[in-house]
Amino acid sequence: MATTLSLKPFLLESRIERLKQAVGHRTRSVTLVLDGTHDPHNLSAVVRSCEGFGILDLSVIESHARFRIKSQITQGAEKWLDLHRYRDPGACAESLVSAGFDLWVADPGTDGIPVEQLPWEKKIALVFGNEHEGVSAQMGLAAFGRFRIPMHGFSQSLNVSVAAGITLAVGVRERERRLGRFGDLTADEQAELVAEWERRSVKCADRILAHLESKREECLDTSH
Repeated sequence: MATTLSLKPFLLESRIERLKQAVGHRTRSVTLVLDGTHDPHNLSAVVRSCEGFGILDLSVIESHARFRIKSQITQGAEKWLDLHRYRDPGACAESLVSAGFDLWVADPGTDGIPVEQLPWEKKIALVFGNEHEGVSAQMGLAAFGRFRIPMHGFSQSLNVSVAAGITLAVGVRERERRLGRFGDLTADEQAELVAEWERRSVKCADRILAHLESKREECLDTSH
């Protein structure tokens, strides 16, 4: 049986343990969609919130402009996320629905259910729209429902990055209350993700792995 190459010798044991700990709190059952949101500061703040609350996948619909990371805001959070880019909202919605997600649109109006009542125990995609126009028509048609963050002041809407952060904080609380935990990756999924994060943690990881592989092949050749 072939031995899997590992980057563990290039990392401190404390770093490996920290990666394992973080992976244990990750989920792919909750994901976010930014539908046409074009303010790079807001987008980057959402990236940071997603990582901080254990989200692994973020979909960005680049209907207005290509999403560019503001590293001074994300502080490297994008390294631990998988960013999925779309030009067409319909394609994004179709991909998520086919993967078993129910789409829930954030709506500051009064028709949506309170955020804490979302079916957090299921696979849900939380959709946040453009700061001025809201979600696209395609995404709205594909949505399973709408939700809102209850507010009691004169202001009845929130900055998209603030709304996303509040929503995820509620999601963590509700999943822990209903399921006993937030993270839900299997043991195999966790091991795979730890290995990927080890690769992302080591500078020139791909070159190192390629070098190790070539050395292993040389050893196999000389042993015959």
